[in-house]
Amino acid sequence: MKKLIAMLLIVFVSNAYAKPDPHSADRESLRAVLDDMVKALNEHDFDGAAKHLHEQGVITYYNAEVTVGHEQSREYFNRMLKESKAIVKEYRLKGDVSAPAIFHGNTAIAYGVTEEYFKLTEGLEFTLTGHWSATIQRLDGTWKITNLHFSANLFDNPLLNAATQLQWIIGAIAFFVGLILMFIIMKISRKK
Repeated sequence: MKKLIAMLLIVFVSNAYAKPDPHSADRESLRAVLDDMVKALNEHDFDGAAKHLHEQGVITYYNAEVTVGHEQSREYFNRMLKESKAIVKEYRLKGDVSAPAIFHGNTAIAYGVTEEYFKLTEGLEFTLTGHWSATIQRLDGTWKITNLHFSANLFDNPLLNAATQLQWIIGAIAFFVGLILMFIIMKISRKK
């Protein structure tokens, strides 16, 4: 019993002297930015997402394209999702942080994971687990994304898995076609 009381006393005293997080309000603001960005992207609302992007913010996308600023980002967004020849027909996103943001003065570095559903206009559907990192800067009291980077595992992802599966299917079809052709050639050569 004495040990339990001593342990509770240690926990109580250590909590009483624990330093409060000096960035707790900033963390809440950054979480609100993330939630708002996810909501805007799920609604295909570029303006809703762009309000969090610095006017010269840099974004690196999964397909290795890079945009700088609102104009280039809007063009990319429209080309991928909105135009008549858009590559992506449907898109949904879930995003979360992996660890608390790292602060350097008025700059924060945040990173996390995404789960993104893509349905391409060609018909291919897949869910991609990706990673993101962002540099966010507080300018005039507002957090703005100055750099946003998306990446996925180059060696294990749904597109690579689909290509590998297609390769096996094509190989199996070619094998059976080869067997049939060999059978036909043997039949013809026996008749001669």
